[in-house]
Amino acid sequence: MSGGHWATGVRAEADGGEQWPAAVPQGGDHPGGLLTDEETSNVLGIREAAVRAYATTGYLPAGTERHGRTWWPRRVAEARRGAGDQHHRTPGRKPGDPRNRAPRLRHAPRIEEIAELTTRAPLITADVVQCCGVGQRIAQRLLAAARTRAGS
Repeated sequence: MSGGHWATGVRAEADGGEQWPAAVPQGGDHPGGLLTDEETSNVLGIREAAVRAYATTGYLPAGTERHGRTWWPRRVAEARRGAGDQHHRTPGRKPGDPRNRAPRLRHAPRIEEIAELTTRAPLITADVVQCCGVGQRIAQRLLAAARTRAGS
């Protein structure tokens, strides 16, 4: 059969009459098959760019370069999908993350003191810097908080 193609599912016969199975089962994928970044992203359930980023950071192996494209073995993608340390399965922050809490209220005793002083006479930032021994930006914040507290 020179120059022709074998039909799908064809079995070849050995000298002893035994049947050799086809290289790839009908409707199945070869377990050692190579996948492109798009196919690997489908296996992992992530974007193609994430597959390439994983390869550069070492989360996935570098892959094999063929015909100007990078290919990954299917077994590698499936092993990464079944791994316990899946980076791609934790979008956003987890429920117990301390950064998820609401900002805590700041109760500085100096705010009460500055609020009392502003009721007596108008204060400026330089007065708060000198009175409390803080920097200019903190004095501005304290003065703003004191004015808000005095107004409410």
